[in-house]
Amino acid sequence: MKPEPAPAPEPEPVAEVPVTGLVGRTLGAYQIHSQLGEGRWGTVYAAVQTAINRPVGLKVLNPTQAADAGARARFIADARAKAHVQHPSILAVYEAGEAAGHFFYAHEYVEGRTMAEIKASGEKLDEQTALKVLRTAADGLAYLSVHKIPHTPPEPGGVFLAADGGARLGNIATQLSDQQLPVEGEIQALGRILLGVLPAVQGLTPGMQDLVKRMVQKGPQAITAWGPLLQGIKALEPKVVPVEAAKISAQDRAAVAAVAAAQKQQKRSLYITLASLGGLMLVVSYLFWAKFHSNERLLDEQVQIPAGEFIYGNGDPATLPDFWIDKYEITYGQYAKFVEFLKNHPTTEYDEPRQPRIKAQDMHMPKDWEIYYQRAVAGKPVHGVAIDLNSPVMVVDWWDAYAYAKWKGRELPTEQEWEKAARGTKGFIYPWGDDADPKKANSNTDYHGGDPAAKGEVDGYAFWNPVDKIKSDKSPFGVVGMAGNVSEWIATWDDAKKHPLVKGGSFMASDTRLDSRKDLDPSSTSEALGFRTVSHTPPAKK
Repeated sequence: MKPEPAPAPEPEPVAEVPVTGLVGRTLGAYQIHSQLGEGRWGTVYAAVQTAINRPVGLKVLNPTQAADAGARARFIADARAKAHVQHPSILAVYEAGEAAGHFFYAHEYVEGRTMAEIKASGEKLDEQTALKVLRTAADGLAYLSVHKIPHTPPEPGGVFLAADGGARLGNIATQLSDQQLPVEGEIQALGRILLGVLPAVQGLTPGMQDLVKRMVQKGPQAITAWGPLLQGIKALEPKVVPVEAAKISAQDRAAVAAVAAAQKQQKRSLYITLASLGGLMLVVSYLFWAKFHSNERLLDEQVQIPAGEFIYGNGDPATLPDFWIDKYEITYGQYAKFVEFLKNHPTTEYDEPRQPRIKAQDMHMPKDWEIYYQRAVAGKPVHGVAIDLNSPVMVVDWWDAYAYAKWKGRELPTEQEWEKAARGTKGFIYPWGDDADPKKANSNTDYHGGDPAAKGEVDGYAFWNPVDKIKSDKSPFGVVGMAGNVSEWIATWDDAKKHPLVKGGSFMASDTRLDSRKDLDPSSTSEALGFRTVSHTPPAKK
């Protein structure tokens, strides 16, 4: 029997190098540029992960606590807890490490200001911006609450308004919280944060006044659960936030207005000039031009996954009959045909029975669909990011994905079907094998949330990519894009939490392992979330 290896010596404290003196130094893979602030555990810096030129926030444990083994263990455990949180509203934590006696973890960097900084400056947010901040923070806190993830209370210094107009919630997950508030307490805290950056309550619109008052008050009229709060926010959004400024630029809004005006004028002109041969010729010419100048490629191929055994989950053997799965994620070009069908044939026959009634009013048209789709048709960027009809359809919730699949005569894949198509029969951790390779899939290795137009230096894309462009993200069966680009809704639900599962990595996710699983509220949407479908009969020959 081999003797036990001697325990590693405890790292010596580095009190002679104060944490505040780290600007300009390198810790591990990170070059520190400036100090951002002080926190409970130490100092937060703006830094760059030099290997991939990724800006990060770097939290460094202060020397006094670094000298304490228990404090070090708690700091690293908290960093691990934060790294397991994957939600578009919450800052991602990339990794924890130690260098030169300093313990640290790296997290997503936000170029912008916190609510604490905005309050201290005396500035007041307009209702549109405040509502966006509230929605983002409430989404993130609801996620932590529903998933029973221990976390510290929300604070003004942990809610961000980014320079690009977006909002984010700091990652407040922790291994074990000794401060966690009940839900009603968190809603009250969030309400007080909002009041600190809003104009006087008397100057707010009636709906906003009522919402904020019900957040901070106690009694029968108080909002005490995340569901009613999120519903209240959603009810105000059409009146206060016509388009999400964090995602859509003024140029994009102008483009949609121009398209709508052109469509209205086109209809009017059609009635007037219908009898005119010249007008008819123009219409025919335009249709001919549009048909042969579309940027859409034919990407509706399905791949046969043969029957037989495979490795599933944590190494368990399983067996499935053969099935066919989309080679690529569903694109804007493909989903647009579904939207057009429902416009011309309104029906609820494709809705899943559990779908909320209010969802039927959307007819499965995703939020800001006209902006994303029209920009995709034109091949013009959305908030600086290239998009075309071959990009994965995004901002779709589970109900949309289910309905599209049913309309196509298909289904969403089960977790077992998805994993077999992605991991092959041997149960690879990644489509190409068991070794991580950030160059092979579009993950958050070079995601630049604060600079959407930036070009990815590792995988080539800072945000999404056309579904057929990264061919190295290919499974043993030839299915493309299952480790990156956008995560994918699947048919399987988590029975305990009553939520559908999401599989696969995305351009916002650090975790691209194919055996990972997470669940989301079926009404959740994100630019980093799409889907693909399966058939259990051979596709028709063309």
